[in-house]
Amino acid sequence: MSGRRQPRRRADLSQHFLRSQGLARTLVRQSELSLTDLVIEIGAGTGVLTAALAARAREVRAIEGDTHLASGLRRRFDDSSVVEILEADFFAAELPREQYSVFANVPFNRTADVVRRLTEGQRPPEDAYLVVQAEAAARFAGLPYGPESVASLVLKPWWHLEIEYWFRRSDFSPPPSVDSVLLHLARRDRPLVDGVLRSEYARFIERSFGRGGVGRGLRDSYSPRELRLLAQRLRFDRRAPPSALSFEQWLVLFRQGLTRRVR
Repeated sequence: MSGRRQPRRRADLSQHFLRSQGLARTLVRQSELSLTDLVIEIGAGTGVLTAALAARAREVRAIEGDTHLASGLRRRFDDSSVVEILEADFFAAELPREQYSVFANVPFNRTADVVRRLTEGQRPPEDAYLVVQAEAAARFAGLPYGPESVASLVLKPWWHLEIEYWFRRSDFSPPPSVDSVLLHLARRDRPLVDGVLRSEYARFIERSFGRGGVGRGLRDSYSPRELRLLAQRLRFDRRAPPSALSFEQWLVLFRQGLTRRVR
């Protein structure tokens, strides 16, 4: 048995550290990051991802809120001109004003909070690569990885989401009890919904999911006749659950509702 000291882990944050430097290098090489990029790493931990990012990016700002881990990171990257270690809570840290990307092994129990801050803030990244629980990734990505959800539909007008890699549980120390993936969120060059309509679109989706079948969810937006015609045109069952419809169908329903109100 190896006498190598294991990294200290905070159980309250569901932390699972990547073990292999080789795997980290492979993941970073296969990403769209380049030597011109500023990369923010959230929860740098033991620095396995940090080292891989340092070989690929112009600058890496590694955020770590655990004092013990941050101290180890400073020792490890003391001679690096690329890596800056920031001992801070990500949710209190200021995000860059310049263009940046994110690459992070996210504590599972803060995944939704991280995604919300990155995608809804005033300074969103160009893209984000997040190691997250597979179930959470499917919920955010929707089709084809799982049914559409409020979370996936609210993201998709502004973000393209893909699962890029499936991990083995043994890739982490300690191994998680659930499956993990690398989720990629890429910001769309041209949003599919105008930014000024963001809140209205989110309310439309949330309201439509809160009443059972699609027909009930849309009863405030369309008359029974209009809904019947839309169901025929878009080929969906009005009795189906909202998650059965695709993002493209929901986008048409939202746009059609806007056109209807403008008349």
